[in-house]
Amino acid sequence: MEPHDDTLDRQIQFARHNFDNHQALNRSSDAKAAVTITIMVFLAASALQISKDAVGKLHVQPCAIALESGLFVLAAVGLLVSVLWSFIAVHKVLRPRGARFTSAQKGREILWQDHVLLHQNNEEYFSAVRAAAPELILRNLTDQVFELAHISSEKMRALTNIRQLIWLGFASWVALISSGFVLGRH
Repeated sequence: MEPHDDTLDRQIQFARHNFDNHQALNRSSDAKAAVTITIMVFLAASALQISKDAVGKLHVQPCAIALESGLFVLAAVGLLVSVLWSFIAVHKVLRPRGARFTSAQKGREILWQDHVLLHQNNEEYFSAVRAAAPELILRNLTDQVFELAHISSEKMRALTNIRQLIWLGFASWVALISSGFVLGRH
């Protein structure tokens, strides 16, 4: 093997490693988004059970009950907003994405799904990959890594924004449960 080929092979291996890392980051972000939905649905469902009993006991007199009623309503609104907004935020993590560049040429781009589908059948695609020079393979891998890095960045940004929603939802849930129990005793 020539030194040039060895260098190119190491570059392809590095790009493949980077590709795998970005894929793992994206899968991890998707799993975290799924956990977020699970937590928010749990909070909403468990609060709903308390709310059924407490809603009938909301009053504006006496003052102590009025304060508990106000806290209950505020907590319910906070929980509702955080649950709905977290669904929107999770959608930003999970939504499908495609390639940012659209000028794909058959035989030059061979990695992204739309590039594969430029070929009429699997035999034609096989021939295109088999004929691809190592530099073209490296180019396709690095293009894909670049795309995955954008996707990963978008997903992580959306997940970062969800953290505050989870804390709002949790605080609202605690306040709703607490005030619901107090109202339920009256």
